[in-house]
Amino acid sequence: MPAPIRFALLSAALVLATASCSDPSPSRQVADRFMDLYYARMNVAEAAKLTGGAARTRLDGELAALKGVPRETPGGEPRVTFSLTSGSEPTPTQATYVYHVVAHTPDVGKVGATLTLTLQDGHWLVTALSEVEGPPSS
Repeated sequence: MPAPIRFALLSAALVLATASCSDPSPSRQVADRFMDLYYARMNVAEAAKLTGGAARTRLDGELAALKGVPRETPGGEPRVTFSLTSGSEPTPTQATYVYHVVAHTPDVGKVGATLTLTLQDGHWLVTALSEVEGPPSS
């Protein structure tokens, strides 16, 4: 087989393999959405809609504490990024994901966030959230 055809077939196979592996599981999609809302967008109210159990209790407490406190303007919030560092293979009813969270400001340390998700009434919910904070980068 000529090299250009072999290269084209190999490229097509690689694209198909990558496409089939790149679609995250439903539990991972919910975990990523929660991380975006809670950490990157700092929208506790919307993140709380994706929670149940102990995580819901925690976020409801945060919302109560924030009640009446004016929200800062977007320019006052640090840029926050996160990346998945590990995750277990989800069972039919539970999944765990660990994220590395970085607030791009010198006075805030890095955070390791562990999310446990549970399938409840056909929907994946974050039911536990634990954090481990590192020292500030300044």
